[in-house]
This record gives sequence, C-alpha cells and structure tokens, in this order.
Amino acid sequence: MTGKSGGALLLAAVLAGLVSGPARAQEEVENPSEEMAPPPPPVEDDTQPQQQQQGQQPAAFGPPAQEPTQQQFDETLSQYGRWVDTADYGRVWVPGNVGADWQPYTDGQWVDTSYGWSFAASVPWGWATYHYGRWGFRNGGWFWVPGYHWAPAWVAWRHVNGYAAWSPLAPRGFAYGHSWPGWVVVPHAHFTAPIRRWAVPSNRVGVIVRSARPVQGFGSQRFVRPVMRGPVVVPGRRVETKRH
Repeated sequence: MTGKSGGALLLAAVLAGLVSGPARAQEEVENPSEEMAPPPPPVEDDTQPQQQQQGQQPAAFGPPAQEPTQQQFDETLSQYGRWVDTADYGRVWVPGNVGADWQPYTDGQWVDTSYGWSFAASVPWGWATYHYGRWGFRNGGWFWVPGYHWAPAWVAWRHVNGYAAWSPLAPRGFAYGHSWPGWVVVPHAHFTAPIRRWAVPSNRVGVIVRSARPVQGFGSQRFVRPVMRGPVVVPGRRVETKRH
C-alpha cells in the first residue's frame, strides 16, 4: 500500500467515525496539584526563535485584538485540511498531509512568554488549532473542534524526573477510548527545543506518563508569574480548564 492510499483510507475512517459518533463515556474531573514543575534550563543553542534568544516578548504569542470568526477559520484552514459536519461537535477540521503517527502539539516548540509557555507552531494553521479550540481523536485520526477563546496553548501538563509531558485538551464530553494517544514527552532539558527532535518514541510514552504527576505547568526563567493551568487528560473522563 502506498503512503498516499494509506492516508486516504485513514482519512475515510476518521470521517466515518466523526459522522456516526461514539457512545459517551462516564465523565469525571481530575485536577492537577497546586505545584509548578521546575523551569527548563536556560537556552544555550540556536533552537529558540530569534526574538526569544534576545529576551524579547514575541508579539505573535499574545492574544489578538479581536477574536477570530468561523469564517476566518474556514477560509484559512480549508487549504490545509477538510471540514466535516458531525453530530457531536458540529463543524470540525481534519488536518491533511499528516502521517498516521502524527499528534497535535508536536510540530513546533515552546516559547516562554508573559502569558505562559506558548506553542510556536511550524505549520501555517497552528495559529488557530494550537491557541483556540480542542483536539479529539477517533478511528485512528485527529480532528480539531473550533473555539474562540485564545490561550498560549490548550494542554494538560505532567512532570517526572527528567521528563516533561503534555497533551491536548479534548472537547467537553469527549468519549475517550481504551487509551489516549495525545501525550507527548520530551527530556526536560530539551523542553524548549524543536519537539520532533527530542520527542520520546511512542512505545516509551505510556510508562513515563503513568509515573508522572499532574502539574499546573512549568516555571519560567524570564517571568515571575507563569499562567498555564489545566487538568490531566484521563481516558474516560472529561476535561475542564482553569486559567489565571
């Protein structure tokens, strides 16, 4: 099977699952501890965006003057994926030209800003999908549910000695499967580097995540008050967010 035909089959499976919709899972809420994980070490190489190396606040990593509209999402994202009407979440977006093992919040890197750790995407649609809305997973593929409230990133955090982990927050009421494939893990020492360079292989992620503890976020080397907060994403449970 060629990569192109395999991708088409995967997209068809995702779309079929989105239209039909699964049964709901029991919903509970699990909150993180009140503690912050330690900040990553100072950047000593050229992996950070230039503005960050100079100690400046990147202008692109703050909330816009006006909230986006559905029309803006439609016009911008249509060229990079496909919109699908669903019974559970209305109109959702499925990214195109991504591999079967692709995950949200892997195509970019974290930038330390006064708003908290902001996700700097390396894809042209990242301004929308990593700062608004939620990500869901069904039938082997990811889909994005639009939202209109900006955040540095919509993720839950975990930390264990030597590793930092995060996962996209799913839509409210999302029915998780037996396992949740959203967790991304990197060595804590390389938290600010391009993620794909240091991401832990998927066959090791589960062991690390299960041993990690939920935290509000990671401390900052540059700002006194980090602002990222969020609950843990747990299979079979819903997610709600907290922001300061």
